[in-house]
Amino acid sequence: MIERGLAAYILKRLGFAALMLVGVSIVLFAIMRVAPGGPEAVLVGGEFSPEAAARVRQRLGLDRPLVAQYAGWAGAALRGDLGRSFKTNDPVAALIVDRLGPTLQLTAGALVFALAVAIPLGVLAAVRRGSIWDTIGSAVSLFGVSFPSFWLGIMLILLFSEGWHLLPPSGLSEYGREGDVTSRVRHAVLPTLTLGLIQMASFMRFTRSSLLDVLSQDYIRTARAKGLGSPRVIWRHALRNALIPVVTVIGLSLPTLVGGAVLTETVFAWPGIGRLAVGAVFERDYPVIMGVNLMVATVVIVANLLTDLAYCVIDPRISYS
Repeated sequence: MIERGLAAYILKRLGFAALMLVGVSIVLFAIMRVAPGGPEAVLVGGEFSPEAAARVRQRLGLDRPLVAQYAGWAGAALRGDLGRSFKTNDPVAALIVDRLGPTLQLTAGALVFALAVAIPLGVLAAVRRGSIWDTIGSAVSLFGVSFPSFWLGIMLILLFSEGWHLLPPSGLSEYGREGDVTSRVRHAVLPTLTLGLIQMASFMRFTRSSLLDVLSQDYIRTARAKGLGSPRVIWRHALRNALIPVVTVIGLSLPTLVGGAVLTETVFAWPGIGRLAVGAVFERDYPVIMGVNLMVATVVIVANLLTDLAYCVIDPRISYS
């Protein structure tokens, strides 16, 4: 059973999360409505006229007071109805679900790749401080945090697709081979590398600095004085405590990961949530923009909660009672 203190903490965080989602939705809804331009400029077609624009706004309900528009949208959202796209008239929830799989594949793959490479390299750089491995790790970390994802993606396309013809430059799979796992993996390599390399640099830097701090603690010196081998001291005692700040960075990096996915999906024509959001912004498709941002805000809030709960697993001394 969940201890009462932990259950109370989770309920408290969920209450704050609900208030935060309401605040995010109000701010975003207001910004979209007061921003210059509107969906009528895209939907009128042909020759634009004030009369045609007024008819479009009336049909979409945009001529009503702002408070009434938000109340109608929020009431429907509470029932699970995120509205319909102004452009295609498809349910927003269906559009998001249709694009969610590729985005999850991309972000999860990038996160796994970043952690699988960053933690061992960070440990190696900390244990062999001042060596060639430390220098290489610092160079990789500096490289990763210095270049934006769209530039890195273009460079990888030029190198691996245009130059060496090893990997496809865009898309989720080849036409007619949508079910081919090999094709999907080959198409996922470059966008996953693009998104993962940037996160890897940050994770490796924090792993190195955190482990260096832990290795200077008295209990580590005591463990070594008792005759414990260096690998056991590092992997069983030092690394577990060193991962606490790293877990925090991982949780806080989720918004950056999602934001980077938007640019990465655009560069590689990846059919995910990012491309859906970019298209909705250009088309002034308010319901799609609201639905995507609400989903992203929910994911970020849940990820932060899971990050806090992960502290109990990593360090049993932490308690929420």
